[in-house]
Amino acid sequence: MTLKEWEVVPAGDSASSGEITFQLENQGKETHEFVVIKTDLDPTDLPTAEDGSVDEAGSGMEVVDEVEDLPSGESEELTVELEPGGYALLCNIVEEANGEVESHYDFGMRTGFTVE
Repeated sequence: MTLKEWEVVPAGDSASSGEITFQLENQGKETHEFVVIKTDLDPTDLPTAEDGSVDEAGSGMEVVDEVEDLPSGESEELTVELEPGGYALLCNIVEEANGEVESHYDFGMRTGFTVE
């Protein structure tokens, strides 16, 4: 799983149910995070807060687990138990740059993932 500006790039778009280990690598210049959300919603249609971040307490979804603040050039593993269904994989960091609020999710750091 590669994280970079402004993409979340999985090695594949599906896996069999059970224990899944995501090998995360931040190839971007900025710090990113990795959030696994179980949902039937399209990753582009998740409920958002005013700042453009995903409202992780929103209806129609459940946060399974996450890795917060993965610095540029760093790697980490996340092992989760996933049931069959649809998932959204995303970065939900919001930061301020040059007086502007920047939501990594809003910039496109999201993708769908299916567990069979």
